[in-house]
Amino acid sequence: MSFSELNPSSDESRAALARAFDAAWQPFIAREGEAADTDENRRRLALRIVSLAKSGKTDEDALGEEALIYLRVLSEAARLGQRQRQPAPAGSMARAHDEGGHSFGPETVTAMSVALDRCLDELPLQIPSEALKTLSTSILDAASRGERDPERMRLHALETLKART
Repeated sequence: MSFSELNPSSDESRAALARAFDAAWQPFIAREGEAADTDENRRRLALRIVSLAKSGKTDEDALGEEALIYLRVLSEAARLGQRQRQPAPAGSMARAHDEGGHSFGPETVTAMSVALDRCLDELPLQIPSEALKTLSTSILDAASRGERDPERMRLHALETLKART
């Protein structure tokens, strides 16, 4: 069922979107834990699913999978941002640096989210989940190198995706 066939007042349409939501939400909570069961995460997931449905994605499993990847990227970025705000135990800085650990503040998390949204707005509506992973990883890599401009992150991610195809 395409979004053009979805009628918000239709029980069938609501059920299709709810199934896609459940298909993403359950593995998200299983991986992230009960602390991730927040209204904000639910809102983000629902908005992503509706956006994908509006764009023409018709497969409930694909809707759920792509929305799950999006939510996981945002959660990882938020988790890394929280680590930055916590004081590090004595002696841990060298280990974190050696292992390539990076952390992001709220502004960077927002910039990464904007960059990913802009990439998704620019690309065909039904991109493979591997392409979404490539975009997400590229944005995280750019942020870990110090990039904070969402437009430059977007360009970097699209260039990385283009180079892999």
